[in-house]
Amino acid sequence: PRPGVMQRPPSRPTGRRRLLATLAIPVALLASALLALRYAVPRPVDLIGVYQGVLEPTIAGPGTLDAINKASVSASIQGLITALHVDQNDVVHAGDVLAEVNARDLKAQLDASSASLEAARKAVEVAQADQRRAEATLANARSTLARQQELAPTGASSQSTMETAETSVQQAEADVAKAQSTKRQAEAQAVSAAATVEANRAQLDKATIRAPIDGVVVSRNLNLGDTVSPGTTILEIADPSSVVLSARFDESAIASVAAGQKVTLSFTSETKTVISGKVLRIGRQVDSETREFTLDVSPDRLPKNWSIGQRGTAVVALAGLDGVLAVPSAAIARRDGRAGLWVVKDDRAGWRSVTLGALGGTHVEVIDGLHDGDLVVADPEKAFPFMRVRQESRKP
Repeated sequence: PRPGVMQRPPSRPTGRRRLLATLAIPVALLASALLALRYAVPRPVDLIGVYQGVLEPTIAGPGTLDAINKASVSASIQGLITALHVDQNDVVHAGDVLAEVNARDLKAQLDASSASLEAARKAVEVAQADQRRAEATLANARSTLARQQELAPTGASSQSTMETAETSVQQAEADVAKAQSTKRQAEAQAVSAAATVEANRAQLDKATIRAPIDGVVVSRNLNLGDTVSPGTTILEIADPSSVVLSARFDESAIASVAAGQKVTLSFTSETKTVISGKVLRIGRQVDSETREFTLDVSPDRLPKNWSIGQRGTAVVALAGLDGVLAVPSAAIARRDGRAGLWVVKDDRAGWRSVTLGALGGTHVEVIDGLHDGDLVVADPEKAFPFMRVRQESRKP
């Protein structure tokens, strides 16, 4: 210190500093205890031992109910619907009358053509009678001519009588030919009239709309009194025995499926109910935008309340894989879109990226990132880095 200058005595800790210094020790002890509790104390978690085994892979795809045998029932003529004999959910058989269209004009046309046919048939009968009369006259004329020709050598018949007989035969032959032509014309008119009757009857029959197939009425689009036009759908019928779930799958799976494979079906209306079935047929066209193909799956039974267009999911069982590592799908933990597992090493959990393969029920194949005998945490929500675990492992 410089001579003559007074020095400031050293400052003593203030009360605030003393308080902080006093609190620092318990805080540090508490933090150490929390860290020890978090990282040093083993946590009981469900651990799964991963071993090579058999996996029955599956593929799942959404779909909708459809029917292979279904029909849109429409009218072939325009008119007013005068009768509807069925409604939704009614069971019908091929040939059953479903609806009727006003057909007074068609009935009148049929009556008129039927009357014309009757008149044509009468004309045929008259022509046939005229032909028989002309043939009888011809036969008599020929007989008379023959007698005159027999008498001519004896001189009992004159030349004039002979010529008269010949003329009578010629006239009778002409009358027969005319009668035959008249009969043919009458018969042709009768055939034409009969065809007109059949055409009018067929047109009238179109007013009575019948079921084309056996099935159930799944929808009714028009009501009594509505005007229907040709091609307008009145009813839709589906055969329940032909109902399938038409499911969609990515084209990458098309080589793995075949007709007859076992399938399990579930529907959004009955999430807890699973229905068994089998692959009926494989679609032979891939959607150009979604790159998906379709499988028609035949269910062993239908849902209690089924409906065409109802949504469901089909899970197809593929050929089993042997010697694979598989873990429950619920054990997969994702980070930034990557799949991973909490793998236990030296009694501590660590996240490890893995490559997944085929899906088989509740398990998924692990192609890379896992080894035979590894332990993984079953519930990834409970795991964190360096967590110490209690090894209560079990085989799946």
